[in-house]
Order: sequence, then structure tokens, then C-alpha cells
Amino acid sequence: MEKETLAAAWLAYVEVTGPYGENYEPALQTLFSWAGQHGVEDGQCIFVYLDDVETTPAQKCRTRVGMTVPEGTITGGAVALMHLPGGEYATLREKVTDKSQYGAYWQQLNQELAAVSSLSFDGERPCFELYHSVDEEKDICDTSFCMPVK
Repeated sequence: MEKETLAAAWLAYVEVTGPYGENYEPALQTLFSWAGQHGVEDGQCIFVYLDDVETTPAQKCRTRVGMTVPEGTITGGAVALMHLPGGEYATLREKVTDKSQYGAYWQQLNQELAAVSSLSFDGERPCFELYHSVDEEKDICDTSFCMPVK
């Protein structure tokens, strides 16, 4: 785990409601199609998690499947715009080779954060996954798991 200062960003996103990790493909297809039509397909993918899995029923958990876009980007239809706040984050960067690893890496980050008495979770900002690269042929995602801290 590292502590990093991350910059704020604007995200175009498609919201998915349901268990984390499920039904993201249709949202990604909608987002990438929209991005290609609007010339912003080079944005960085970020998945924002809005609900705590320990207190929210899985079927009500919300994920914003997004990509960074310039401020002022016009969205519409299924694609919305949000501001992702910057600030201090506890991060864990891993090469994910199987979807089952996402939950384990989130648990690892949460445990490592709990062991550091000088940091605490900042519930005012969302957790997210930042995708540095995706190799679809080898099914490898270079991913940072980001938890806001204060």
C-alpha cells in the first residue's frame, strides 16, 4: 500500500446497479461507443464504487463505469458526467489476471489501511479502480485500487 495525492478528474460514466463486478460489459460498450463518437476515447478508465458492500444489499450497489474526459464535456443519454475529487488516497497497484482477484485486493487494501494508525478512511469521497492498462488478449489489467484517506 502507498499513500498518494491524486488529482481531481472529470468522468463520463454509465451507472450500473447490482453486485459489484457484474454487468459491466454493456456499460463499457455504451461508454466506449459514446467516447468514440465524441473524440474522447483516449481517456483513462476508472470504475467508481458508491456503496459500502457491508451495509448495502448487493442488488443496490452502484458502480460508475467511467473514463476521464476534459472539463466541460457534454454528455447525454445513458452517459453522464461527474467530478471525481482529488486528494490523499491509499493505493494498491496490482496486475489482475482473474476477476476473482478484485475483491481480494480490496480486502488487502482495507486491511493494510487499518494497520496504519495515522490514516483513516474518508467516507466523503468514493473508492475507485484506476486502470493503467488492459491487455484483452492475455486478460491482464494493470489496476490501482484507490481508497480515500484523511
